Amino acid sequence: MGWEPSVGKSMTASGNDTGNDTGLEAERRGTAALKEQRQMESIKAKRQQELEQMVAYELKLTQVAEEQQRQIEADRHKEAQRQKEAQARQKAWEEIQRQKEVDKVKEEARQERIRKKLAVEEYQKEQDRKLQEELEEKARLKAARQREVDARLMREEHKKQTEMIIEQQQKVVEKRRQEMQEKDERRKAEMEARQLESMVKAEEERQRAQQRIQSAMEQQREMLKMQRRLYHERQDRNAVKRAQYEAAQRAETERLRQVAEMKKDELTRAFKKMERIENKKRRQTLEKEQMAEKNLQAVRQQREIDHRQKMERQKLKQADKLEAVERLNRIQLYKREQAVDRLNADDDRTNALAAFKEKMLEERKAFRRQNEMERHKVIESMEKLRQQPSKALKTLKSGGGMDASTGGH
Repeated sequence: MGWEPSVGKSMTASGNDTGNDTGLEAERRGTAALKEQRQMESIKAKRQQELEQMVAYELKLTQVAEEQQRQIEADRHKEAQRQKEAQARQKAWEEIQRQKEVDKVKEEARQERIRKKLAVEEYQKEQDRKLQEELEEKARLKAARQREVDARLMREEHKKQTEMIIEQQQKVVEKRRQEMQEKDERRKAEMEARQLESMVKAEEERQRAQQRIQSAMEQQREMLKMQRRLYHERQDRNAVKRAQYEAAQRAETERLRQVAEMKKDELTRAFKKMERIENKKRRQTLEKEQMAEKNLQAVRQQREIDHRQKMERQKLKQADKLEAVERLNRIQLYKREQAVDRLNADDDRTNALAAFKEKMLEERKAFRRQNEMERHKVIESMEKLRQQPSKALKTLKSGGGMDASTGGH
């Protein structure tokens, strides 16, 4: 400040002129007091200007901070509203997806019931068909057994008839033989009665009779042989037919068994195929559900990532705003510290000047006391300004600046 050299010169002049008269000393003291008064008024005016600038700056910072705080609150409110709407949309979307899944499960359950019902009906039809085939097979086997019994009875009856015919023929042959023998005996008796004359004739007749008997017996034997041959041929033919019939029956039975096995295999393959189809459908359904769940999870993760990124951007934006506010606060604090330092420096200079001028006029002492009071008021005002800037602004606007508190010295 420009007043310190003047103080030094006054001290030097005062030291050198101690021997001067009282008038000169009083004039010098008056001049020094007047100069000091002007310097103090200049300091006071400068301090008032700096204080007003500081108050205006503090108010501007406060307004900026309040505006930023309002903007932060508005952004926070918008973000909360956006999150609320996003959550509502997400909840609605999840509810739609859940309903779709429920409908899908219900439809699959209905389709499963239909498939099971059709499978049961098909199985019942197959069982009925198998039962009908078994009944028909039993009827065919029963008829075959009956035909076999009938054939066996016919064979036995034919055998009995053949044996009866042979027996009758043997009886006829035996009867004829006996009759011929009786005739021969009668002829022998007649021949004996006729004695020798008829012996030759009798012998010839006997021989002829014997030849006839032999011929008849030979014919009978040939007839029996032929009948036996015919019987055996019939038996052979019947055996062949029976063997063919039994072979045909066995072939038919084997064919029916193979057909039944084939149908059983076809039914087994059909059930296995149906089971494979069902398993495939279940796997496909499970894969679709897993894929849908993965897609849903991916969508959720992507939305979560987007939401986090947006939140991070919001946080960074708010952090930038807070950092700007913090930077303004640091600048404000620095300005306040500078102002306090200047005030302290002014106080130091004022105290030094008061100590040097302890013998000055009473007005100088009063001015120093008033200056001290003003310093405390300025510090108090700055503290109030820091704590309640809006109230301080109203006080300054209503009081017309710091002069209202100082009394306009």
